Amino acid sequence: MHWRSYTAMIVAISSLTVASGCGSKVALESSTVPTPAAAAPAPTPAAPAPAATEVSTAPAADAPAAPSQSYFREGVNRATSAVNIGKSAQSPDDWKLATSRWEQALSLMQKVPASDPNYATAQTKIKEYQQNLASAQQRVNGVPRAAASATPAKDSSGLVAQIPIVERRGGTPVVPVTFSGQKGKQQFSMLFDTGATGTLITAEMANALGVVIVGETIATIADGSQVSLPIGYVDAIEAGGLRKEAVLVAIGGDVGLLGQDFYGKYGISLGSNSIGLYE
Repeated sequence: MHWRSYTAMIVAISSLTVASGCGSKVALESSTVPTPAAAAPAPTPAAPAPAATEVSTAPAADAPAAPSQSYFREGVNRATSAVNIGKSAQSPDDWKLATSRWEQALSLMQKVPASDPNYATAQTKIKEYQQNLASAQQRVNGVPRAAASATPAKDSSGLVAQIPIVERRGGTPVVPVTFSGQKGKQQFSMLFDTGATGTLITAEMANALGVVIVGETIATIADGSQVSLPIGYVDAIEAGGLRKEAVLVAIGGDVGLLGQDFYGKYGISLGSNSIGLYE
């Protein structure tokens, strides 16, 4: 079982961007280093200089293939861009741009190979991105936001939960979640992060609920690093009318993440004010 941190995901994308920029700069400098003057031979009738086209940069198609995890990270990056565009979209042209970003994000997620550790998460995101793409396309055609966001996936049989969005942090929805533990019921605000395969609660939340630690797990975050986290059971988790009992959660970090172990079996429709879960 793996838990991924939203903030760690952002750091990984930033690092990838910086590394790419540095690579281009080094290549440029190495191709323009002058020959020392002392090493220059005496003037002699020289053969014609080779054509400039003989010294060229290899085409992108010949470059080594990027690691498969780049597809996943860049796909998340494009999806984040699409969400941000949609939040301020005012015209059909704005929604066309958001649609383009969703198409790019979907294409990148579909390229994540089965050997990639993020493959299972990518398959979930593919369904999510398909639904968000359909909503954005409807907005291009003038369908009101409420109608577009309420449209379920074509293969859905019905709505099973409607989880309200109370705010967004970096484009990620924050939703109210009710936990039941040894010390009773308490509600907390949690990030609805589709990249988190398991639910993560903070130490403060665990203490408030009276969670008893039963073991530990090795959690892998987006940058590939691993951390050891304690785990324990909560009696139940409830959100938007959906309830799941006896859930094993990890404990750590400074923000709670509602993971796929709670909602992963359902289709997701992300609206501006709520998240719909469909069978």
